[in-house]
Amino acid sequence: MIDSLILYFTGLSVFGKTAIILNFSLFFIAGFLFKHVVPSGSEDLNKKRARLLRLMNILLLSIYLFDWLWNYIINANGHSEFLKQVSQTGLVFLLGYLFTQFGHSWTIKKYGKQRTIEGKETKTRTYHSEMGYIIILLITVAVSLLLIINIWQVTSWLQATGVIGGILVILFGTKEAWAHDAVSGLIMLHQGQIGPGVVCRIPSMDILAVIRRMSLTETTFHHIIQKHNIIVANSKLRAVPVEILNKTDVNHWNDYVEFNIGYDTPSERVETYIQAVWQKACEIEKQLDPEKTPRLVLVNPGDHAIQWRMNYRVESVYRITQARFAINRAAFDLQNEHGLSLATPLTHQAQ
Repeated sequence: MIDSLILYFTGLSVFGKTAIILNFSLFFIAGFLFKHVVPSGSEDLNKKRARLLRLMNILLLSIYLFDWLWNYIINANGHSEFLKQVSQTGLVFLLGYLFTQFGHSWTIKKYGKQRTIEGKETKTRTYHSEMGYIIILLITVAVSLLLIINIWQVTSWLQATGVIGGILVILFGTKEAWAHDAVSGLIMLHQGQIGPGVVCRIPSMDILAVIRRMSLTETTFHHIIQKHNIIVANSKLRAVPVEILNKTDVNHWNDYVEFNIGYDTPSERVETYIQAVWQKACEIEKQLDPEKTPRLVLVNPGDHAIQWRMNYRVESVYRITQARFAINRAAFDLQNEHGLSLATPLTHQAQ
């Protein structure tokens, strides 16, 4: 059997030998290729792309294996011209896939923007990188179609009523499923307000998260508290109000907490209390700087209590909720020590 395989391989054309060696090589280096050479920024996506490439390698190698079994073991017909055309077509798809992946990686490196996302430096997509990717994708599809037409000698595909015309009809008929998301993604990337590293609050979707990744069709968020990923279609994202909590290249965030304190507590005691709360909160949460003194503002002298606002700065926008929790805990623990109460005072009693 080994001798038969060697005889089959040596009888292949230069194209066939190259295709087999290329597929074996790509199968073994697929993981390294998508992790170090053309990484996507997501470990799960890198693994998915490597599995897809290996699947294509196995399918193409299976064509040659079937050709060997059918034409060398079962029959003695020599190489099949039909299977040769199938393998050439598969190789076109394989090379087209690799070209788009390498091309997209190049556009991100060339036109992407260096940003810090949760403490990690990374190149993120921009409007120019995605437009470059679209151009590369269109060129790849056009060249692949011409090569396939040349392989199978089917010039009728070029007619308006042929295969290409059918593909265009399918694209037009399915535009509702992909066009809105793609256009929305390009618009958001072009505006530059929303991008990887930006922390957003979307009240209608109950989202408080940092943007991890933006593609033409969807945006991936990473929830600040629960640490899970949230994927939202770009068309849905553009249809709702989005609160941008930080600038793309700024890591700190200004926030505030409000307390209702009774009229019987003088402002000097409130100021002393707030300073103590701040110092204790800084011990709990490391992203609060004790040197950055909070600012106290009287917001509203209400009917039952005075509403005081404590304005402060969080050094990392990714810890804004944890910082608020720390301040609330410190405020609760210190109220008795400073002789005041955060509970709404009872200003009247039922007769």
